[in-house]
Amino acid sequence: MHFSRKTTTIVSVIVGLVILGGILWYIGPGNVINQVITLGWDGFGVIILSILGMFTFWTIAWIVIMRGYGVKAPITLSFWARIGSFAVSYLTPSMHFGGEPVRALVIERESDSSYSRIFATIVAERISMMTALVAAIVMGALFGLFSKIPKDTLLYLILISLLFVALLVTLIVNFYKKLFLFTRFIAFLKRHLPWTEWIEKAESIVKHLEQEINMAFGQHIKHTFIAFLFDLVATIFMLMRPQIYFYYTQGRLFSIIELTMLFALISILSSLFWITPGGIGISEGGLIGIFALFGIKGSEAVAYSFSIKVVEFFFVGVGLALLARYGIMNLLFQRGKESES
Repeated sequence: MHFSRKTTTIVSVIVGLVILGGILWYIGPGNVINQVITLGWDGFGVIILSILGMFTFWTIAWIVIMRGYGVKAPITLSFWARIGSFAVSYLTPSMHFGGEPVRALVIERESDSSYSRIFATIVAERISMMTALVAAIVMGALFGLFSKIPKDTLLYLILISLLFVALLVTLIVNFYKKLFLFTRFIAFLKRHLPWTEWIEKAESIVKHLEQEINMAFGQHIKHTFIAFLFDLVATIFMLMRPQIYFYYTQGRLFSIIELTMLFALISILSSLFWITPGGIGISEGGLIGIFALFGIKGSEAVAYSFSIKVVEFFFVGVGLALLARYGIMNLLFQRGKESES
């Protein structure tokens, strides 16, 4: 049975809301509201600044890679494109990659570069960002070895860290050594599957894209490394979110070990279990389990999630408005209808 993207999204929203409703019923919505109020306007203000800082350094990293590729795009436009892609990814149950084509569309409309080259810069920047993320996750796993984290949790953390590292190393080696693993895989599928015409088109697109991305790890390794440094700074802004929230609500100061472990666990939750728009329900349930390891109540964990979501929803709204401004929303809807027909 074939389900359209619209149907799948609606079902995921319903599932997420049901899970969230069950969580709120169990811990009490009043407790959550009281915790959110405790954050105060100053706390919300600092969280907004941290998210702005994250977007800013993400955008700078991407601009550095685009400059290496010869893609000329205004800084402001690049920032808005980054916000727009975040908005689509946030609402798409696709592990945060659903909005990346949006970035390419926005820049393509305002530059002389091809869509494939622009998209290659995005993939290269995502690999750079993933490298920074993995560095923090691995650090969290290493710190976990010397802390009182439950053995089962530590085992999962280490195994998932190794999985992330293996994936990252595979991607980097593939592009740096020009192995064209993805092109070879599609060529293998073409030899063994009946949909030859469709697979040939995919093979051509993937091969061209891999050739473009190889430039980031060959001709433009300097730009890629500089982008990685900026992505590290953006990662620090992400890492500090729990510290900001619980400092303003409880006056609590986490140790570096606790912060890196929190970041590692939250990153894994966000990366692997983003199966509802905005992570509704799934993120709250996961955060309850994660924060429980640090002696934080379920109501406080859900309040943290809600506080972050309030700020993120603001940026989602801004991103969608900007996409409408550039006419990208209409284009996305048209593509969605074509894919369903």
